[in-house]
Amino acid sequence: MDTEQHSLSQSEKKMNMNDLIEAYKQKLESEPDNSVVQLNLGVAYASLNKFDEATEIFNKILEQDPQNLEALNNLGIIYTQTGKFEDATSKLEMLVRLVPKNAKYWNNLSEAYRRTGNYHKANTCRMRAIQIIEGRK
Repeated sequence: MDTEQHSLSQSEKKMNMNDLIEAYKQKLESEPDNSVVQLNLGVAYASLNKFDEATEIFNKILEQDPQNLEALNNLGIIYTQTGKFEDATSKLEMLVRLVPKNAKYWNNLSEAYRRTGNYHKANTCRMRAIQIIEGRK
């Protein structure tokens, strides 16, 4: 038995993700309102740095469900990564209002503030995340 593990090259991973994107698109042809498939498609696009396509998908989800937590979170992350900090903080602030006890969301908001240079708000959000995590122990 061969115990050597095979790791995928970057081009193989990209090819697999492109195949996955096509599969999600096909699934959406028969189930256009399937938010799980839409989310997966958006995440797949984002993983390939196709942020315009991912943003379009996540915004479509939010049109159907304005409080979709994963769409809000993913948009916040994309906006942070692409320098659209006002949009990022808007989405992520909404997210922490909807789910105030989620450390991941507070960390994401902290990062958006950090990148704008608002270190006070960034630290406040980071401390909130730590408090949530410590409260789980």
